[in-house]
Amino acid sequence: MALGDLLGNPAAVAWLGSALDTGQLGHALLVTGPDQVGKTTLMLNLAAELLPSGAWPGDPTSNPDLWLEDSPDERISIRRVRAGGDPGSLQGFLSLRPYAGGARVAVLARAERLTEEAANSLLKTIEEPPPRTHLLLTAHTPERLPATIVSRCARLSLGLVERDPIEAWLRDRLGVDPVTAELAADLGAGRPGRALRLAGDSEALSRELAVLDRFLAIGGGGVPAALEAAAELTPAAGVEGRERLLVDLAIWAAFVRDTAVRAAGAPELARLRSRSREAEAWARALSPADTGRILDALLRAGAEVAAYAQPRLLLEALFLATFGGTPAPPAVA
Repeated sequence: MALGDLLGNPAAVAWLGSALDTGQLGHALLVTGPDQVGKTTLMLNLAAELLPSGAWPGDPTSNPDLWLEDSPDERISIRRVRAGGDPGSLQGFLSLRPYAGGARVAVLARAERLTEEAANSLLKTIEEPPPRTHLLLTAHTPERLPATIVSRCARLSLGLVERDPIEAWLRDRLGVDPVTAELAADLGAGRPGRALRLAGDSEALSRELAVLDRFLAIGGGGVPAALEAAAELTPAAGVEGRERLLVDLAIWAAFVRDTAVRAAGAPELARLRSRSREAEAWARALSPADTGRILDALLRAGAEVAAYAQPRLLLEALFLATFGGTPAPPAVA
């Protein structure tokens, strides 16, 4: 694994390489950016650079001098951080000497999951780090982290990846068939991690296409169609339901972004080739200001879902504002 293995974001990779070469990396780094753009991948690649070369065979995640928190848990409790908590807690790990010599590296993915107590405990470690340790945090909603943690970390930001490199990566390097690679790159919406998941799961790929088409089918139906779609697309309660809705909102936002760039006269910036006809129809019916308003509403809805808004009420308000007024998106079936 090497820093340059990351797909996209060459400026961020170059910054990290320079920080390593000059010894300016520091002990705590926070990498931010959209979900599934490669933040954790980059931090694992960085860990491979920080740990002694050849000191441990195989994948860096098997190295005893690497601690990784990338579980599906919704929250990270203080027991996962504080020494004496769960076996393998962060502070317990950092209190040990390096097994293979050199450094110890801890990667904490989606650090916004920290509870208040866990964040306070982590802050103490960041302020008084053990020698020869590196704390590498990632977050796609860094505003949910305490400002005290953010201010004490070096910052690096990743952005969305261009669509064509994602398609080429899936097709040429991973052997995905061309049709699937094109659709997965479309729906990945600049997120290589999501595109990879979709390329390997035909049911998920079909579902996300259906969710996009259901959103487009609301056009021209006014208030009744908006309310009907909100009821149909409301996910189940709980963590999985919120995650599902966040994905759906991202898919719709990717389409509306394409509409916005087409309405602004820059179709070459569009990403979703498979729904270009529909995006053109929206762009003809809506002004750049209209598409910008809809896109802003979708992005704000994603933030509200992350803050535990009620999905049914959120979708009703979103769809009524998008499809129930004038001008409204057209029917594109």
